[in-house]
Amino acid sequence: MLQSVWEKTLPQLLTLRAIIRKFTELLAFELFIFTVVGIHTTVLVAQTFAEVQVRGEWFFSAMDAVFLCVYVLEALLKIIALDLDYFRNPWNDIDFFIMIMMMLDFVLPLLLSMGQATHSDASSLVRVLRVFKGIRAVRVLRLLLTLQILENLQELTSTFALSGPSIGAILLLMFTFLFMFSVDTHDLFQSSDPQHFGELFDTIFTLFQLFTLDDWSFIYLDCVQTGASYIIFFLMAYIIIEYFTFLNLVIAVLVDNFQLALIKRQELQKHHWGKRAPSRGFLSPLTEGQKATKLEDDEAILAQLIKNMEGPITPTEKQLLFTYLQQMASIEHLQQKFRSQAATTDKIIDSFFEVGDTSIRYGE
Repeated sequence: MLQSVWEKTLPQLLTLRAIIRKFTELLAFELFIFTVVGIHTTVLVAQTFAEVQVRGEWFFSAMDAVFLCVYVLEALLKIIALDLDYFRNPWNDIDFFIMIMMMLDFVLPLLLSMGQATHSDASSLVRVLRVFKGIRAVRVLRLLLTLQILENLQELTSTFALSGPSIGAILLLMFTFLFMFSVDTHDLFQSSDPQHFGELFDTIFTLFQLFTLDDWSFIYLDCVQTGASYIIFFLMAYIIIEYFTFLNLVIAVLVDNFQLALIKRQELQKHHWGKRAPSRGFLSPLTEGQKATKLEDDEAILAQLIKNMEGPITPTEKQLLFTYLQQMASIEHLQQKFRSQAATTDKIIDSFFEVGDTSIRYGE
């Protein structure tokens, strides 16, 4: 019986799911969510003013409940429409995380007022959850990235995404050298300057401060007064490796990926315009929609060539001539692809040398 009921209701459920999916893909639905996100961000900014927060505490509490209902409804509709594919989109993961944090921030004070948890534990947990309130403003970034007019912002964001693995490797090297220098300077200068190098964690904090070139001369003078003037060699090596080498590597990775993103956008634009105005010569590359017409044109040209030739031609010779012309068309197509790839390589090399020349000028 249950199976028969399920078989009857399954088509209706699938139809309902398709309707919900179309609804979540509507532009009006996206505009509504973005409007709610914008209002929510404005409310968060208003809550930073103490006087406004005190006078409108009841209003902000009611608005938080409204925003929470909208976000929960949005997540439920998208999960029904997309199933587990909902969590494959990083933006959906961020939205879901923000919704969970808002739910906990809304439920925990109620549990605290009902006496379901101790005051100290619940208060500390509420303070931790309130830290995540600022994360709600991240959804505004999604709104900005969807605007087509902000192409530079989109490319900048894609540059950070492409640079993530390389910058992560550089940061790993930076903190490795930081730890190595911390161990050495702690062993050598803990008696000379116990305030900065007395403990290992103090040493790590001091070297991180030196990474910003902050007060390194005062640390040197303090060690000189205690007879440890040779610390200058450690300071110079540390600053050259960490600041001038690794930090410039991070900047170089960002600049290089940004140039590649610009070149990629230019190539996509050329490809887009190339599709709009394809060439129609006999030896030009073919598209899928033109193959039938192009084949007829080639046969007509082949017939004209055979007509102009002196003497009879056998079917085998005709087939060989037609194959020869097809091979020539393929060669021309490959030459065009090679020219396009060579032009892209030249642009990448020119951009690389332009970045190098700019760095040299700034260095001078």
